[in-house]
Amino acid sequence: MPTIRIRTRQARGAMTAGIVLAATAGLLTTAPTAQAVSGEPAAAGEHAFTARLVIGEGDAMRGCSAALVHQQWLLTATSCFAATPGGEVKSGKPAMKTTATLGTRTLGIVEVVPRDDRDVAMVRLAEPVTTVAPAGLAADAPEAGETLLGAGFGRTRTEWVPNQLHTGEFLVDSTTDTTVALTGQDGVSVCAGDTGGPALRRTDSGVELTAIHSRSWQGGCFGGTETRTGAVDARVDGLAGWVKDVRNRDRSHSADVDGDGKADLVVLRSNGDVAVHRNQGDTFAPGRVMSGGWGLFVTWKDLGRLYFADVNGDRKADMIVHTNDGNIEVRTNHGTYWDQGTHWSGGWGRFIDGSDLGRLYFADVNGDGKADMLVHTNDGNIEVRTNRGTYWDQGTHWSGGWGRFVTWKDLGRLYFADVNGDRKADMLVHTNDGKIAVRTNHGTYWDQGTHWSGGWGLFIDGTQLGTLKFGDATGDGKADMFVHTKDGRVAVRTNHGTYWDQGKFMITL
Repeated sequence: MPTIRIRTRQARGAMTAGIVLAATAGLLTTAPTAQAVSGEPAAAGEHAFTARLVIGEGDAMRGCSAALVHQQWLLTATSCFAATPGGEVKSGKPAMKTTATLGTRTLGIVEVVPRDDRDVAMVRLAEPVTTVAPAGLAADAPEAGETLLGAGFGRTRTEWVPNQLHTGEFLVDSTTDTTVALTGQDGVSVCAGDTGGPALRRTDSGVELTAIHSRSWQGGCFGGTETRTGAVDARVDGLAGWVKDVRNRDRSHSADVDGDGKADLVVLRSNGDVAVHRNQGDTFAPGRVMSGGWGLFVTWKDLGRLYFADVNGDRKADMIVHTNDGNIEVRTNHGTYWDQGTHWSGGWGRFIDGSDLGRLYFADVNGDGKADMLVHTNDGNIEVRTNRGTYWDQGTHWSGGWGRFVTWKDLGRLYFADVNGDRKADMLVHTNDGKIAVRTNHGTYWDQGTHWSGGWGLFIDGTQLGTLKFGDATGDGKADMFVHTKDGRVAVRTNHGTYWDQGKFMITL
């Protein structure tokens, strides 16, 4: 079997000396209900985390496979999404319409995130799948002589587009840092339509995802004459950290978007969609996309950043767009969308992420129901610029000594939210020792504060265990604590006047 070099961030093309991609099921004349490896049909419900992908439409339609690794993410092969063999695949919305089917549910694919060093990509489903347990990723590398179980939704020996998942055993021949060479046993082969499907290691507790199908000789597959059953899969063992990092590129916010008095969960996804998960009391609903095209506002290192707060006083959170040229515009909430916006302020280009002159916040400080602008400069001063209906004024000084709280990399970070229910935003001080103090708003200043909670030292900037947000989730007028951990879980800890309780789980993003 030839050795193939992988091109960075490119789909892997047709292989030399006859080894080929197992992605397309030919020019399909019907939607590919095909189900993978040329082995035996899987038992009903077995390996239910395996998904069938349909990529493209009409004569260009092709099939691939994938594995659910999170409620809203699949792991598959980058090469499935290349317009031509070896073509580049960029992060973002797939170039061709793509759907994924798990069991009886079919969902659109809204984002592809290729990995640089191997034929692996994370793809985001339009909605989470909560009825199927995701596959866990192996931590240990496959070893020569080990037997893996392959699965997929491609051709079999006798069918072009079979109707159920097929599985078969593969012997590990050798490995590189990013690939594993396999040989199908008893005539089993990776066939067209299987690309991206899982190669699984059996364990005492079930199976774990070790690799995904990438290239194959396709020996014995329907319509072919090749007899060799060798394949090259892309290793995914050890990629759990990358999978988590991809998921955690999203930015979550707490804001009351629908005006019912309870803070919703607003998520700026890495593909540029702004999805609102409405607060239903005991849970947040699946996200509904209210706006798109904000992909260059996710990292705060590109075009700018977004905020969400009620600027016009109608109790519904507006979108505040802070561009890297320093301008700030307010896009008014119209119930199901934010409008094209109006300019409110300028000169804030060095206040995007706290790494330069400072940082901005938006909250109702004076209690008139409209979000004011708080300017936190790197010299430690905080001024409040009052909302005047179409602009924020020149501001007044409220507090000082916060220079080591600007970058979130030193002593801690600050938040602003109404904790005591008087409609005026208090200051929450989150120090790097894990403590959170609430400094009450007294009209022209925040007081010296009282301790409310501890143990949050690994939740400062999102690089460790997760992040915190503060908003009124219960509708009682007092800010609760939103805990968003890096496994995607969001819990709300209710405000009890002098502390937040142990909380309840609300959603997995």
